[in-house]
Amino acid sequence: MKNPLLLALLLLFLSCTQTKKKASEGFSPKQKQIVRWYKNIGTVSIEQPDSLGYYADQMERLAISEPKLFKAMATFVRGTYYLNSSSYNLSEKYYQQCAQMISDARYDTIQAKAYIGLGNGYKNTGEYPKAFDYLYRSLKIYEKHGIKYGIASAYGCMAQIYLQKNDLTSAEEHLKKSIDILGPDKYNRFYLISLHTLANVYGMEGNYKSALALDKHGIEIADKIHSQRNKSTFLDNKANCFMYSNQLDSAAYYFNECLKIDLAVGEKKQIADTYSNLGKLAMLKKEYPKAESYLKQSMDICREIRQKPNLISAYTHLVDLYHEQKKFEKALAAQLEKEKITNELISEKKEAALAEFKVLYETQKKEQQLAENQVLLLKKEAEAKQKNYLLVAAVFLTVFIALVSFLIYRQQKTTNRQQQQEFQLRSAIAQIEAQNQLQQQRLSISRDLHDNIGAQLTFIISSVDNLKYAFNIENPKLESKLSKISNFTKATIGELRDTIWAMNYTEISIEELQSRILNFIEKAKDAQDAVDFKFEIQEGLHQIKLSAVVGMNCYRTIQESIHNAIKYARASEVLVVVEKTEGQLRFIVRDNGQGFDLQKVEAGNGLHNIQKRIDDIGGTLQVNSKIGQGTSVIIDIPLT
Repeated sequence: MKNPLLLALLLLFLSCTQTKKKASEGFSPKQKQIVRWYKNIGTVSIEQPDSLGYYADQMERLAISEPKLFKAMATFVRGTYYLNSSSYNLSEKYYQQCAQMISDARYDTIQAKAYIGLGNGYKNTGEYPKAFDYLYRSLKIYEKHGIKYGIASAYGCMAQIYLQKNDLTSAEEHLKKSIDILGPDKYNRFYLISLHTLANVYGMEGNYKSALALDKHGIEIADKIHSQRNKSTFLDNKANCFMYSNQLDSAAYYFNECLKIDLAVGEKKQIADTYSNLGKLAMLKKEYPKAESYLKQSMDICREIRQKPNLISAYTHLVDLYHEQKKFEKALAAQLEKEKITNELISEKKEAALAEFKVLYETQKKEQQLAENQVLLLKKEAEAKQKNYLLVAAVFLTVFIALVSFLIYRQQKTTNRQQQQEFQLRSAIAQIEAQNQLQQQRLSISRDLHDNIGAQLTFIISSVDNLKYAFNIENPKLESKLSKISNFTKATIGELRDTIWAMNYTEISIEELQSRILNFIEKAKDAQDAVDFKFEIQEGLHQIKLSAVVGMNCYRTIQESIHNAIKYARASEVLVVVEKTEGQLRFIVRDNGQGFDLQKVEAGNGLHNIQKRIDDIGGTLQVNSKIGQGTSVIIDIPLT
């Protein structure tokens, strides 16, 4: 069945879609912008989750000098950003701050949203009593204002907790409350999410008849509101009901219908899940080759999108498949690979937790430093007042003017000398710290590129698309220009991601390079569907590591060669080969295009650039081409 954990974030965001309306008259333009972003954050979280950090930064910048109401909105978005990235300690910190900033009962729906965020965070960390406490607080506020989506959200989140506790009866009870609250308001995604979760509960209880009835109802609504994503979840649940009730042919039909939608929508995680389900079904039907094929397709996609939990699940099914066929050596190999991936996942979670605590510690440290600076400022003001009193007293003590002046001069001279020494000492310390910060700066630049430039480029694409759809553009040249801007910006994002990828590594393995090249080939297929792309890698080369500079130059050279084959050679077949020869790593890009005369061709087609790249990393480049016989680009890199 489709992953029910996604419901947690959707419930939080959907609870933001209907709040008590408040007049915004009298708000400044800056305040109105904060409110607009705050109200739109649910859509951003679902459709552009990578942009959450950008919006949090912008809202915090605008809210610096604004009243607490607007600071609370910015703080809520920051908490949502951390909840979306599974940084639960940080999300708790900002949601708590948001709730404490609201003192006016007219705006307590902001508190209610923060409470739902806290409830979801504690649910995900298994702290169920705290989760229920905050969800009931949000429920009380929403009931006071009569906001039905908020009430339904609170009940839906509680149902999720009961599902995690395997208390299906309580989960069913709360989902029915959520659905009853909405009443006849059924033609929306929120109703479909609650309906699908209730169908899952019935299926887990073995009540397949009731589950299938809800699935049928949900598919009808999804068709009417043209929501293919929601329809796919009901088809998946329907297929599972048939599979677990041993109606295998019906299950196969609905899994394949589900796969058609997943492929059309293009959500790779859902495609991988459906292939995994088809693999389990084929095992039940004793169709072992087909089961192995489906499971391996699922595993390939999971590797591509780095979805290790689902990859581990697919390996579990593969181990069972090999056991059923008595292929014990393959079962053992699959089990060992599963354990390896499991250990990697555990290690990644530990590193993520350490990083989260480090950010939390540094945030608290900055806040403490700010408080200390304020105390120091008050102290200096007090010292300044004291000096003024002394000067006033000096007017009445003219006898001591000369002596006091001399003492002040000597003290000031000593102070200047001390300040000069302190400045020199601080400069020396700063130089030492600068050396230690060089590595951190590279990572910081990488994060800034992703969070700021990447988010801004995404915003440009969204703005251009909004212009195209918001206005009836009848000028073909203008529409073409807008499309070119959008496509160029998307290409720039791709280049930016490649740069960030290289900056984040000191070494790049052939396996990582392969993944990057395959990703580029997939994009090339979308642009040139008539070209047949193939990628071959010699066995045993995946774990070889190259420096980041060498790996990036090889990737750019292969990328340029494929581009030339498509654009200039007009090839219908492009083959990329990676192999090891005589202590060297060899990359070959071969096409069947029109070719060219090496003696007559002018500098161009990127040949000069790729020659320079390979020379810079100590490699050799060989280009073989004849007119009508295609082109081969051969790159040799010394393994030492």
